[in-house]
Amino acid sequence: MKRLAILLSAAAVAASAADEPVPEVLRALENLGSAEGARPSEDSRQIAYVTTLFGSRQAAVIPLDGGYPVQLTAEPGGIVSVRWSPSDSHALVAVALRDGKRRLLLLNDQAGPAVELDRAPGDQLLGGFTRDGKKLFYGIIGDGSASLRQITIDAARKVTEVKPGVIAPQSPFPAAPTTPQPSRPATAVPAPPTMRGTTAAPATPAPSPTTSPGSARIAPLALDEVLRGLAAVGPVSPDGRSLLVQTRRGSDENIWTVDLASARGEPLTPHDGTARFRLPRWSPDGRTVYVLTDAGRETLGVEAVTVSSRERKVIYAPGRPVEAFALTEDGHRFAVAEEANGQTVFSVLELPGLRAQPLPQPPGGALESAPEGESPLEWTRTGDRLFFAWRQPDDTTDVFEFRTGFGTTTRLTRSPRPGLARDAVVRPASLRVARPGATELSGWMWKPRNAQRPRVALFVRGPEDPARPVLDRDAVALAAVGVAVVELNPRGPLLRPVPVETQANDLAAALRSLRARDDLDARKPLLVAVGAGAAAAAKLLDVESDGFAGVVAIDGEQRVAGALALESSSRDDLRKLVRYARERLK
Repeated sequence: MKRLAILLSAAAVAASAADEPVPEVLRALENLGSAEGARPSEDSRQIAYVTTLFGSRQAAVIPLDGGYPVQLTAEPGGIVSVRWSPSDSHALVAVALRDGKRRLLLLNDQAGPAVELDRAPGDQLLGGFTRDGKKLFYGIIGDGSASLRQITIDAARKVTEVKPGVIAPQSPFPAAPTTPQPSRPATAVPAPPTMRGTTAAPATPAPSPTTSPGSARIAPLALDEVLRGLAAVGPVSPDGRSLLVQTRRGSDENIWTVDLASARGEPLTPHDGTARFRLPRWSPDGRTVYVLTDAGRETLGVEAVTVSSRERKVIYAPGRPVEAFALTEDGHRFAVAEEANGQTVFSVLELPGLRAQPLPQPPGGALESAPEGESPLEWTRTGDRLFFAWRQPDDTTDVFEFRTGFGTTTRLTRSPRPGLARDAVVRPASLRVARPGATELSGWMWKPRNAQRPRVALFVRGPEDPARPVLDRDAVALAAVGVAVVELNPRGPLLRPVPVETQANDLAAALRSLRARDDLDARKPLLVAVGAGAAAAAKLLDVESDGFAGVVAIDGEQRVAGALALESSSRDDLRKLVRYARERLK
């Protein structure tokens, strides 16, 4: 009888929670829009980007200075990214999701039908065009193997796999795109202004050679060996003879150069231990490759790798994590975005002097990340405008533009937020949690307004998706129903990843500190794993087996035992999350 009474009581609590009215802010959050992944056309006439304005992630174009978007796709699975052809100002390639796989589509800016470039099964990774825009290189992952392919961008659309002797050697530096470019003097683009009321950032020390422990050249390897752990396909060299690829094997990343004629590859970034190497970009003369790496330090920075010798030189490593960089087509200017106290600040480097100057900053917030292999920053071909997607604490993610010489940033898109006033959104507050015998953990907390001692939800994210002071739909939804959301960065945002066991132990120590606070009720919080944070959450459950009221996995990369599995792309995921939190934290 006692057990029956407990079950009936639990059922009554669950029914009561389910019957509670849905806050209006929750309805508004379900219809929140976004815009990201902006790419200017080669003639600097239009911008292509990915937006949810039409109900799901679709490709659209707008005039360079903003305007109403033209929808280009209607993919049920949505669009991941878009890229313009370097020779045809009306042609684009989009990465679409079909049956959970990335597929390459050829589009035009007049919203014509999308054409699938290659029907071969597998996950297709967009690489890059040759300079004349006549060929596109990409990778395919499927059935435990990976391959590189080339397709001609013409009516025939001939597909050729990169194999020894199949791709004809290119003549040095083929003709550039035939699109007429406006003539301008070399000094037509003004130098970026310094922020009003601030001084220029300290000059970056002159780059010194970085000794790579494993920098001795090795014999070229067959593609089967090179492509193990293929993560991204990079751009084609200016002379059309080589292709860059990024591999990830365990926690170690590497950049390889693939000779297209011989179909063999060499490591461009040999190193000892584990390190991250990503976003490879060629210099205009093809002699240098710029990469984002944390080799030999805790934070990501920009380095230049000499192709002939594999020698690495530090270009920009300020001591705080560099999130992204972008090089102008003439190779004279670098834009860098770096993390500072959870937010993003921008600077520009003039090559070869490398003196950093701050750029005018958008409203407080953080740079929106990009799909693997894509840069979150993009210059126009003339190097006078820089585009990026920006996240704010109480507003939608949208496309912004910095225009050199004008001293301001301009917001180009305004995604829908029907019924969601800015003052209705709970803004995150900085949080520091003490750990006995160790340094403090930093993070952010979304605390309900006028709440005396609210229950807590602990969000656990992966190392590549740190807690940032931006609008988080899930966190704002829980705060709207009286739950305080805590997100912590055990080792600081965007620092070198640590083993999941270490992250779990750090979070367990932080929980003990949170439970001692008078303003929070963290006795048995709700555990919410987001994306790659599922691994650390599973380990945390091993450490604190009876320490949580419930477990949720949102877009989990692995299964978490006993967790409510949610997909952020689902229209009703927020309601399921709120209902579950009410039931478990009643």
